[in-house]
Amino acid sequence: MAEGGATGVGELEGMLENLRALSGEVTTAAVLSEDGELRASTLPPGVDRERYAAMLAALAGIARRTARENGSSGFGQARVRAEEGHILLVGLEGGGTLAATTGPDARVGLVLYDMRNARREVERVLGSGSGEDADDDSGTGDFGTGGPGERKQ
Repeated sequence: MAEGGATGVGELEGMLENLRALSGEVTTAAVLSEDGELRASTLPPGVDRERYAAMLAALAGIARRTARENGSSGFGQARVRAEEGHILLVGLEGGGTLAATTGPDARVGLVLYDMRNARREVERVLGSGSGEDADDDSGTGDFGTGGPGERKQ
């Protein structure tokens, strides 16, 4: 569902749906702006979007603060594990966050790989990313072939 009236919301939602289709282990996905506003999501009806965004923003804030305390300018990714599954966060250039939830048996490494791949396209739509791999926090170089709907084999 669309959140806010910002340009690109439909495109962001399409990217989030592509992420869910690519990584079948993703149950929900969302994009938060740097100020914690829910820009787009795949949340089901009935979910309190303001509360959900506030919780994700709090988690992302903790990840950013922890990274700063350890000498980094921002966080690359964070994972919270619970009995019901995982909450995964990937930091975006400009301070936003790409978030996803999974079930308990998800292959978290693969989901994070797909999220890092999708990050570039999300940043492009938000207007904050360069689309280059210079900020890739994985240390392994290029992950994608140009979009979140494809995996490089």
